[in-house]
Amino acid sequence: MKATDIFQAVKSSFSSQMPSPKIYLDNNATTPLDDRVKTAISDALDLWANPSSNNENALKAAKAILESRNHLAEMFNVKKEDVVFTSGGTESNNWVIEGAIRSARKNGKKPHVVTTNIEHPSILNPLQRRENDGEISVTYVSVNPSTGFVTPASVLQAVTSDTCLVTVMLANNETGVLQPVSEICRMIRNKFKENSPFLHSDVAQAAGKIPVDVKSLGVDAVTVVGHKFYGPRNGALIYNSKSARLPPMLLGGNQESGLRSGTENTPMIVGLGEAARIYNEASSNIESVLTQNRDYFEELLVKRLRNSHLIHFLGSPRLSNTSSVAFLDYPSHGCDLLEKCQTFSASTGAACHKNECSPILKACGISFALASKTVRISFGRSTKLAEIETVVDELVELCSSENK
Repeated sequence: MKATDIFQAVKSSFSSQMPSPKIYLDNNATTPLDDRVKTAISDALDLWANPSSNNENALKAAKAILESRNHLAEMFNVKKEDVVFTSGGTESNNWVIEGAIRSARKNGKKPHVVTTNIEHPSILNPLQRRENDGEISVTYVSVNPSTGFVTPASVLQAVTSDTCLVTVMLANNETGVLQPVSEICRMIRNKFKENSPFLHSDVAQAAGKIPVDVKSLGVDAVTVVGHKFYGPRNGALIYNSKSARLPPMLLGGNQESGLRSGTENTPMIVGLGEAARIYNEASSNIESVLTQNRDYFEELLVKRLRNSHLIHFLGSPRLSNTSSVAFLDYPSHGCDLLEKCQTFSASTGAACHKNECSPILKACGISFALASKTVRISFGRSTKLAEIETVVDELVELCSSENK
């Protein structure tokens, strides 16, 4: 037997012993890079020149960045000048907080911030640190435990003349519940007029799944994260052109219109722009596919598990791809269930310890007993209906076999 034949035989034998890749249902954590995004990033590695320089290669890099800026502007219905590229969501959120507080200090008053109790840690943690240091005061508006979202009236009631920032996420990453951001902004602006605080929304989980129109939302800025919609791990802070801008976060070479200095990461920016372009071309179809997947999954659960499961906030407006489910008859916690799953990967709404509970689910008023049994299923653009059937088959088997 030839050496090449031996190699192929060994390779074939090895491959047959490898388990099939699991169905990926953790898209709210991160999405895989779209192949077209990979190609765009790879090609942009040749755009190595500094975009701020004045030579042929530099101009090519600058042009590629401008094209990406245009794609993001189209995706969020803003002008290209209102797109500021950042390293990701954490930087953008911290920038909003620091900038709003710094601007408010000029008035000589202690800055006040209004947010919700279900925000991402990149909002809650910097606020809590400044609050603990006595620099600011914060009002954390609680969501309605029946709906999973805050009422606009409760947010408006928390805003005072000292409020410098109101930040409310558009979609919660665990429950998928959509927050009434546009109505919140409308009510605040109607009451405070030109004295309205800076209005911000972290739209990381919503972007690329549902349409996000910055002007329609009525916000001053939104935080965007590329790896939530098949792009690279960078992001942007996107403004409403009618709003006053935040002071710069980083000072230096005056890049990004002086708002975010630092030599641009051209390949990653190009990748982010390509992810936006892909979404712009197929936005309505993307939302339809995601909704179909989620609804089919939940319909199968009703048929197969009947009353032995609970879908959190089923009657509330939710992300088209997200289903937060408590498996009531499973004898242990959600992490234990996922550890036993052989066909798919997802995440749990509870921390991976039976004696701990997800802060988000707790903030939503969900009991420890339910939260500990909760699993978050987040579908992707490429998820197939046949895969969903496989997933439900295993969930049914696990929930029944564990009780025998």
